Amino acid sequence: MKKLLSLVLLLLAVTLFAFPVSALAEDTADATTGITASEAGTPAEPFTWQYLASIAGAAAFTLLVVQFLKAPLDKIWKIPTRVFAYIIALLTMLVATAFTTGLDIQTALLAVVNAFIAALTAYGAYEVTFAKLDNNK
Repeated sequence: MKKLLSLVLLLLAVTLFAFPVSALAEDTADATTGITASEAGTPAEPFTWQYLASIAGAAAFTLLVVQFLKAPLDKIWKIPTRVFAYIIALLTMLVATAFTTGLDIQTALLAVVNAFIAALTAYGAYEVTFAKLDNNK
């Protein structure tokens, strides 16, 4: 079961990162409403700097990165997963904020606080999705 889940996650990662998804959400008007994708708030790309600077974007990115790197990382270093998740969330928010609004003391401190929320969201998403799989063993 773990091998199947790992294969599904790998295929999902390849789909998200290797193939251009932006063609699926081109800025064309909907036939029924006449609203374009950007007007509706639908991102044209899976990850943008604005999205990664948000708590939801940082949490989604953190969940993906931690799940793919925690097993290989445990073989090298014994870093607690929650600490690793916070570090990934913090780095994501700092870099995304630097690219979007610029990084100064205020935005860096807000990124530190918001990274806690993003990491907690990533923990919760993991627990909701994978805890049920672990309980069914």
